[in-house]
Amino acid sequence: MAQPQNAEEPEVERIQRELIETFAQKLSVRVPSETTDLFESGILDSQGVVELLAYIEDRFNALIPVEDLELDNLRSVQRIASLIMQHKPSTVERAQTHAARGAGCESNR
Repeated sequence: MAQPQNAEEPEVERIQRELIETFAQKLSVRVPSETTDLFESGILDSQGVVELLAYIEDRFNALIPVEDLELDNLRSVQRIASLIMQHKPSTVERAQTHAARGAGCESNR
């Protein structure tokens, strides 16, 4: 499980650390560094990519558009974290989504 976020730790570094921990816990593989090539090292394969994308969507609420699904964008933890940062909703967007969902629920009462 991910450790609590340090307020001084940049978000991209927190995401990189969480991804490395996830590879260790879910896939039982050690990622030596955030720049390790996940394909050349055999850590990530086509099935792993599908599982990774599902995890990213679920954990970070980041929907990766098809045009960004290039292997180079998924080649390392560093690149994956950058991709997540590009596509995850901002705090304002999350608040708007939450408010919209709440309003929708109230109208059903």
